[in-house]
Amino acid sequence: MKIKKAQKGAGVPKGYVRGEMTGKLYKESEMRKREDAFAKELQKQKDYNDSVSKASKKPKPAAAPKKKLKAGGKVMLKRKDGSVSQRGLWDNIRAAKGSGKKPTAAMLKQEKKIKAKSK
Repeated sequence: MKIKKAQKGAGVPKGYVRGEMTGKLYKESEMRKREDAFAKELQKQKDYNDSVSKASKKPKPAAAPKKKLKAGGKVMLKRKDGSVSQRGLWDNIRAAKGSGKKPTAAMLKQEKKIKAKSK
């Protein structure tokens, strides 16, 4: 960036520039470095925003809807093998996306109690 004579103003020594907002004197070389760094950061941000907007314009593949069947007020699931069964504790664990957790001892105990009551 080239600094014009008019920008230097009256009473500014050679090699210095008056700050636009503060009015303080800064070395011309320091001011150029700051402005160049600022311009580079702005360009980086613009490039990043352009790449993000291009990526977002791509159509996203539609996720297959999960089929839930209701029978008597209970949520029923259609399994891959074609069978239909009531949603259980293990289904709830699998449904928690990214959980990857194994059932705790308390969960297994609770499952046994539920199965015993339903018989």
